[in-house]
Amino acid sequence: MILSDIKLRKQGQLYVLECLLNEERLYFETSHIVLVDEKELLYDAFVIAVIPLMIEQKDSLNVKGLMDATLQKQLNEIVIPKLLAIHQITLNLTINCSKTSVNHKLQNNSIATGISCGVDSFATIKTFKEYSKKIDYLTFFNAGSHGAYDTQNSKNNYKHRLSNATRASQELGCEMITVNTNVHSFLSGRFKSAHSFLNLSCAFATLGLLNHYHYASAYSLRQSSEQSGDTSNFDHIILPQLFASYFSTQSTLGNMNRVERVGYISTFKTSHKYLDVCTNSMVASLLKKQNCTSCEKCMRTAATLDIIGVFNKYHEVFCLDTYRKNKRIYLSRLLTGENSIHDEELLELYREKEQIKMSYYLLGHFMRIKAGVKKLIKRN
Repeated sequence: MILSDIKLRKQGQLYVLECLLNEERLYFETSHIVLVDEKELLYDAFVIAVIPLMIEQKDSLNVKGLMDATLQKQLNEIVIPKLLAIHQITLNLTINCSKTSVNHKLQNNSIATGISCGVDSFATIKTFKEYSKKIDYLTFFNAGSHGAYDTQNSKNNYKHRLSNATRASQELGCEMITVNTNVHSFLSGRFKSAHSFLNLSCAFATLGLLNHYHYASAYSLRQSSEQSGDTSNFDHIILPQLFASYFSTQSTLGNMNRVERVGYISTFKTSHKYLDVCTNSMVASLLKKQNCTSCEKCMRTAATLDIIGVFNKYHEVFCLDTYRKNKRIYLSRLLTGENSIHDEELLELYREKEQIKMSYYLLGHFMRIKAGVKKLIKRN
């Protein structure tokens, strides 16, 4: 793979940083950037962005231009070899570039974290507020988490979520940086297999405006593993090693699992008005709520808020009646199905509080038998 022909231009109120990836346009549109001499534009953001593509295609990368020397060293000596081991790839993949430099002059100690308004996002922001630590910028990225590239559905999701994040940022009194990229359109794999690198590439695209980035992890340290499939599995292991002379990364919330994080943000008033965990923003917008309250993530979060006794605080963002209508069916499915780590955390909490009813098990088994019969009839 080859990166070449880097350019920076202004487009309305946005800055567009772009280059060619194997002769196809790859770009970042950002609201904030450090303006530098165009002859010295760094390819770093593009390099981070295509790391998942290197793994997917088992191909090395050649950069026809400037990279940060520290970043290149870290990627070639630590990050890429670790990723190859995780994905059980025996090839030796490398990142080569025609020029390197050390860019300490870009180090102004600015601190940023994301504001997706999800549980992990709000928990990270609350830790800053709770310990009176500064946040210079909050970020909102469009790097694949809102749906397939350039579809109407993903555009609607992005608009719905961006509006919510903007209002939350304003209430928190923090300046928000937005970045939009097309890098995920080059990948054939699922977003979760690349999200850490795609999102961090957006932070790098500010060309040094952001220096210390706190990435909201999905799992606790004790849940981390070196398993392929979801970069969240190994964020705590990989991300601290992904740094440049002017940029460092750390994953957050290693001491809390998802259930504990939900409890943690339940006393954070901003989350009561802006919590956004929904995977179906189109339905949510029709309901005039931030969350549809019927998708898997909505139900899991609502059920957690419910069992700890704070669900009513979130009446502005969830439809309480929808949750109560679907709660029994949702828990029944969890009790008799194959579950994620977060699902098992929730069930453990319900068991601890003795809130699992025998009728849930019976309904769950009935639904499984019914689904099996339908499949059998369909085959015949």
